[in-house]
Amino acid sequence: MTAAPRTDRPAAGRPDALGRERPTYVNRRAAAPLRALVAALLVGATAGAEAAADRILDQLSTDTGSVVVQFNCPMSYVSNYPLRSGDELRIELQPLPGCAPPTGLGETLPVPKDNPAGLVDVRLDQSLGARRALVLHFARRVDFLIRPRSGLTGLEIVLSRRVGRTTVEPAEAPARASREPTRSLPPPEELEKLSAEARAAMQDRDYDAAIRLYTKLLEFPEHPGRPLAQEYLGLARERKGQLAQAKLEYQEYLRRYPDGNDVEAVKQRLAAIVTLEGASKPGSGSPDGSRWQLSGAVAQEYRHDQNTLVSNGLTSDGIGQSALDTNVDLQLAHRGDVYDFRSRVYAGYLHDMDNVGAFGTSPVRLPQAYVELDNNQSRWVSRLGRQSQSTGGVYGTYDGGYFGWMLRPGLRLGFAAGSPIQTYAASNDHSRVFGNVALEFLGVVPGLDLSGYAFQQNVRGTLDAREVGMEARYYRNGRSLVGQLNYDVSFHVLNAVTVLGTWALPDRWVLTGIGDHRRSPFASTYNALIGQPTDSLDSLIQSLGLDAVRQLALDRSLTSDTYSLGVQRPIGERLQWGADLSFSRTGAMPASGGVPAVASSGSALSFSTQLLGGGWLVDGDMNTVGLAYSTRAGTKMASAYGSTRFPIGEHFRFGPRLQLSHTSGSDPATGTSAGWSASPSLLADWRFRHGLVQFESGYERANFDASIPVGVPVDPNNPPATTLNQRTKRFWFSLGYNVSF
Repeated sequence: MTAAPRTDRPAAGRPDALGRERPTYVNRRAAAPLRALVAALLVGATAGAEAAADRILDQLSTDTGSVVVQFNCPMSYVSNYPLRSGDELRIELQPLPGCAPPTGLGETLPVPKDNPAGLVDVRLDQSLGARRALVLHFARRVDFLIRPRSGLTGLEIVLSRRVGRTTVEPAEAPARASREPTRSLPPPEELEKLSAEARAAMQDRDYDAAIRLYTKLLEFPEHPGRPLAQEYLGLARERKGQLAQAKLEYQEYLRRYPDGNDVEAVKQRLAAIVTLEGASKPGSGSPDGSRWQLSGAVAQEYRHDQNTLVSNGLTSDGIGQSALDTNVDLQLAHRGDVYDFRSRVYAGYLHDMDNVGAFGTSPVRLPQAYVELDNNQSRWVSRLGRQSQSTGGVYGTYDGGYFGWMLRPGLRLGFAAGSPIQTYAASNDHSRVFGNVALEFLGVVPGLDLSGYAFQQNVRGTLDAREVGMEARYYRNGRSLVGQLNYDVSFHVLNAVTVLGTWALPDRWVLTGIGDHRRSPFASTYNALIGQPTDSLDSLIQSLGLDAVRQLALDRSLTSDTYSLGVQRPIGERLQWGADLSFSRTGAMPASGGVPAVASSGSALSFSTQLLGGGWLVDGDMNTVGLAYSTRAGTKMASAYGSTRFPIGEHFRFGPRLQLSHTSGSDPATGTSAGWSASPSLLADWRFRHGLVQFESGYERANFDASIPVGVPVDPNNPPATTLNQRTKRFWFSLGYNVSF
């Protein structure tokens, strides 16, 4: 489960999916060295370091009300199916600059048994064109809401649990929950202030404060925020373990507001309590009100990738990868009356069956290893060790510490300091160190959170980056808006500005859009090492001077723009249609410091449409078909994609997939070549009581006529043909299991 720390900041190198430097092959679609250089720049690789990782999935965390999946590079949300509820969720994602190209093989993460969210397995698959599909399976039907993280390096799936076909008890009026007004209605600004404090308390798990504040809101005569206060008072009591009281509050909501906006959600929560009533409350496992809980998962996967290349009549064979990947995820938690303790160790070991032995990377990986202590009244939380963040200007994994303190309801202060890790090896070069401070304003207006941060990073005493930024998150009534702004005050450049939103329209239409401008990687003095014969920044500064090195660093930070607008709508009960239009462009890189210039990729315009549905052929199947068309720099590409998943009995599923593409026209500057490719594949899995066995196999065949790129050295005594015909065959398979406890 190896991955890179982050792609907006340059890493000194990242391992491939096998944890080693990936050897350079002639690209199956084009013999374009310049394209390979662009790819290296976009992921922030440096001289003498490992090449870009193929892996995108990074971390997984689950809680009672959410699942958080973190990525190793920016991923833009496109759509999801189904829109609101189900036991299987498919989320379409568009990789942004910095993500590795698709490899065909899917990715998985270990999922602990009996996790609070009821998640069974999670997988990242290839989808239409360069897109990826994040597929999550749950043990039961759930309601969900997708929330992209501010840096676009993660997704939060907010859950509300459904329990089978349990009948909700009649909404009678229990005397203890019914309330008549006992206070005069205050001014609107005071009501809004109380509501914001209550929301902040819920978000920070301070359920005692939330219960007190929501109870106070219910003591006023009827007002616009009263239905939500009634619902969330029940939710606060439920999460505190007061099931009987929560049941009464939910019943009171249904009695008072039978036509309320959240009636269905309240019915689902009430149904869950009906089935769970009588269960132990949190903290009842020991006399002093505390408990220990150990959970985890063990996963192993064997991957094999065989390639054959025929180039102008010359044939070569090679093994892309052949390795056994083992991963263990252990989590230990202790819940007390005042303090909660949590620790996690997520480690892996790679056995390379190629016996290459020349790449110099450690077979042992350690993505996470930390201890956490927090006040369960949510006044503060502290974490020490190898950890990751996706907000507040710290995006990715680092060795260090974090401390968050709730100054008052709705205002949180956070500090982070440490060293960003360059690979997931147990030991890393800690020459880069950073410090960060972030201030979050929660519930500024209903549903809106704002934060600001300052970040500084040094490399052995030399300023690497000094950034300030803002983030905004708005989630309310089927609408979401996520924004990010990052500016480097030392380089005087804008690193990123991103706005991503979803909007629920009448008649079940959903509109999505993204606007993203960024530097990839972010401006950093460390970027100057890209393409240089040395991996020592000090040596480069001594040779060229600091000002020249910082200019080289800025030259290696390419700009990119991505804009898209999409729409999705259910058609009946078993079908959902979606379409989107997008524009993208990557800027040019000047020649400097001995690194050749790279031309702009040109403007790309693409359109795609998809049909997704379930239950077409048999109950429980999942089907996707899609078409895409794009044009860039005189080239045109059309592609089609189809996949299906069929259940056989309760425990076995299999699914064939097929992707076809055809390109007309060639562009040597970007390495785009005329030709076609076809790739059928099969994915099958078998679920058993405590885990999952998964098998994947695929075949790709392609034929391209690649133009010789401008700038490639040519032997005058043996000039090449105008085009280089390439035929490739690729076969891959993987077999793995995940056992949870």
